[in-house]
Amino acid sequence: MRKMRTLFLVLLCCGLSLYAGVSYVKAEEKVPSDYDAYLQETGMPENEIQKLDEHVKQFIVDDLKSGDGKFEYMKINAEEQMMNGSAEDFTGIEFYASAFKNGSAIYVYPTYGFTENKKPCGNDSFSFLLGEAIRPYEFGGTLWYKDNTMSDWAVSGNLIANNQQLNGASYSGSQLGTPRSAMKFMGTTYCHASVGTGNDNRIVMGYSYQPKEVRVELFGWELSGRQMIFVLAGGIVVGVVWWRKKKVFE
Repeated sequence: MRKMRTLFLVLLCCGLSLYAGVSYVKAEEKVPSDYDAYLQETGMPENEIQKLDEHVKQFIVDDLKSGDGKFEYMKINAEEQMMNGSAEDFTGIEFYASAFKNGSAIYVYPTYGFTENKKPCGNDSFSFLLGEAIRPYEFGGTLWYKDNTMSDWAVSGNLIANNQQLNGASYSGSQLGTPRSAMKFMGTTYCHASVGTGNDNRIVMGYSYQPKEVRVELFGWELSGRQMIFVLAGGIVVGVVWWRKKKVFE
């Protein structure tokens, strides 16, 4: 009888342990955050929401809540522009942009993120240009970093657009990071804008990584109804691209 009791207790303990393990797994399942729910209410597609890091979601939601009224998601086509004239411009870095509209107000969020460890030199730059349908008037942003010892991103600091234009901005210098060793960086910027005069609602983004000598940035200009993208190195034009009109907002 005593052996039977002992066997029963052993089986009972094993059963409780298994149940606890199952319960623990269920508790770890991903639950949509409040930021997901807010973005869903704007009409943002679920697959687009899941592309965003949780920190970026919070950044966007907090900024949208600071505006007046209810914003609705608007489709935007993000393009990339080579900055240094080499494949390094697109190696180990991803770009993303989302836009939301409320009446005549448009909020755009150009974002970049390193997918591999890099070491900005203090002269890097992140630039973006908007089509003529969007006229920006206010810029800002936040930078995060993460090294191999960290499981989550940490805030590096605020981003200030030190080159503002009628159709875009550039963030450059040491604010993009000057680490002693290579690590990942993620920058999300905001662009508050109003509806422009045209119907071209695209955004083009570029990142200049470790330029050889001088800072490289994008500059946009409209000439005879056609938009041009200039690549400036130290304020000198080193490349020009015609930007054909194309309506992409729906």
